[in-house]
Amino acid sequence: MVEPGRRTLGDRYELGSLLATGGMGQVWRGRDTLLDRPVAVKVLRNEFTGDPTFLARFRAEARHTAVLAHRNIAALYDYGEETAQDGTGETLAYLVMELVDGESLSDLLARERRLPVGPTLDLLEQTAAGLAAAHAAGVVHRDVKPGNVLVGADGTIKITDFGIAWSASSVPLTQTGQVVGTAHYLSPEQAAGTKAGPASDVYSLGMIGYECLAGRRAFDGDNSVQIALRQLRDTPDPLPDDVPENVRRLIGRALLKDPAQRFPDGAAFRDAVADVLVGRMLTPPPVDTGTRRFAAVAGPPPRRRWLRVLAPVAALLAGAGIAVAGVQLVGSDPPPATAAGPTTVVLVADDYLGRPVGEVEAELGASGFAVERRAEETAARPAGTVTAISPAGAVRVGSTIVVRYAVAPAVAPVSETPAPRPAEVPQSGGGPGTAVSPPVAGNAGEAADDGADEGADEGGADDADDAAPGNGNGKGNGNGNGGGKGNGRGRGDG
Repeated sequence: MVEPGRRTLGDRYELGSLLATGGMGQVWRGRDTLLDRPVAVKVLRNEFTGDPTFLARFRAEARHTAVLAHRNIAALYDYGEETAQDGTGETLAYLVMELVDGESLSDLLARERRLPVGPTLDLLEQTAAGLAAAHAAGVVHRDVKPGNVLVGADGTIKITDFGIAWSASSVPLTQTGQVVGTAHYLSPEQAAGTKAGPASDVYSLGMIGYECLAGRRAFDGDNSVQIALRQLRDTPDPLPDDVPENVRRLIGRALLKDPAQRFPDGAAFRDAVADVLVGRMLTPPPVDTGTRRFAAVAGPPPRRRWLRVLAPVAALLAGAGIAVAGVQLVGSDPPPATAAGPTTVVLVADDYLGRPVGEVEAELGASGFAVERRAEETAARPAGTVTAISPAGAVRVGSTIVVRYAVAPAVAPVSETPAPRPAEVPQSGGGPGTAVSPPVAGNAGEAADDGADEGADEGGADDADDAAPGNGNGKGNGNGNGGGKGNGRGRGDG
């Protein structure tokens, strides 16, 4: 947060009036003195900037968000850090963004309560177009809500605050800490502690569409825990009778509990809105039966019919100050949800997967946990990186966290078979030390002929005067496997 009296950041950005204060920090109207243009400056809260893991992840996400260029995304101009001037030594981290001349959708809905079908479809189409650009770049917003949808004076819709919720989820907060996000627009898979994807943003946008058309939120409750549980197990009431059937189908598919059955990403949602606007009927969504089981993290199988619901900090109501405990459901009659005690920390499994095991062990140890390493042979992740942690969700400080990490699969030794020795070719008359040269492959026929001729010449009947016996042998072995042998013996008397 900006200390009192400070009016410049980074020797470049002048701070004017305070526009808003939220769970992540303050938003100021400012001016870029170098480029002489109006900007919005968001200064993050101290509890986030004091965590090195958050800062590292937030810097990376800021770089990713800065490359998003789309008319329906509020541009990110700059990111900076500097030390506070009040002597505390705290780090001030801030974002410099496009200043939108207009208001947030939350302010518009607070004033109008309900929007007509036409403006709602236009808003949904523009917002989905911005999400489509982000999803195509591999960026998931994770916190789509009316407060992050800006309505320009000219009717242009701008999405803001990309990536902040993801970075904030890396910070373990206790019950008294500041949590981020809002359960009213939280997808079921996020409420269950599983990883958010493009379909999660689609669900949140569907919740916005429902609120615009119905004049109320789809789910309400006494606290964010109850609302998150309703996202998991309940289906919204039908939209008002004056909402056209095709629009009902659009919102109904976006709000399905199973992300695989929703529109897969912003582009598909945008195209579906375009179909509705031209009168092309959509396929009716399947009947949603309510509660769906989600695999939160790798670990022991659930007992009997119990379903562990892990509600991550990054997805809960901003400013509620509640760290959500692991809530267990039995059939359709769950017990009352309770908040975690002050010695409980919420661990989000996805924040540790793929990271070096030593780094994760040090981070968990610093948070007050004992760590037990368990090696797991797998080629799916690089050796030495984390594959799973257990337990996750709301965990009491001092508990033992099992950290599974990848090791390269063992490679079976390959036995070396010695090459066969070439067969010796016997040669008649050869003594010790005589080298025998095998015939050249492919000349088997010639070897056979030569052997036969040689034998005939050495021991023919015409050599009767020669008393010494003559012996000729010839063998050939080639590709055709041919061989020849000649033998001649003569004896002369007198």
